[in-house]
Amino acid sequence: MKKGKEKRLEQLHNEIRQLNPEIPEQLNKIIKLYSQAQIIIGYLDTDALYDAGRIYAERKRVYAETIEKESGTVAEKQAKAELAVYDLRIKEAEAKSESRKWQNLFDSYGNLIIALRRDERTAAEEYRKANDIYDS
Repeated sequence: MKKGKEKRLEQLHNEIRQLNPEIPEQLNKIIKLYSQAQIIIGYLDTDALYDAGRIYAERKRVYAETIEKESGTVAEKQAKAELAVYDLRIKEAEAKSESRKWQNLFDSYGNLIIALRRDERTAAEEYRKANDIYDS
């Protein structure tokens, strides 16, 4: 499922690379493509957050089951439970890291879109000024 989203995101990036931001029509298309990319990135972030939550729940379940089945002092049970959930803690951290990666990319694209829109407005104003001079 994620692979399809990442493949579509790669296709959008490839399409963006083919365009020239100096050409107003292409600049507008670039902005639209980055906006589409943000939608996909939002879904990828949601997937990563879901994975982190699922792994967290699994970690808590394994911890509780380990405490319940083990014998010994409370400290010994807790130590065994922590050892039992170590790999799940790593997976949980990886999922949270994946979410942060997508969140940061989403925010970066938002800033990029704002800058591109500014460029688009500047180019349109320059075009109007040039036409005003030509028409005079």
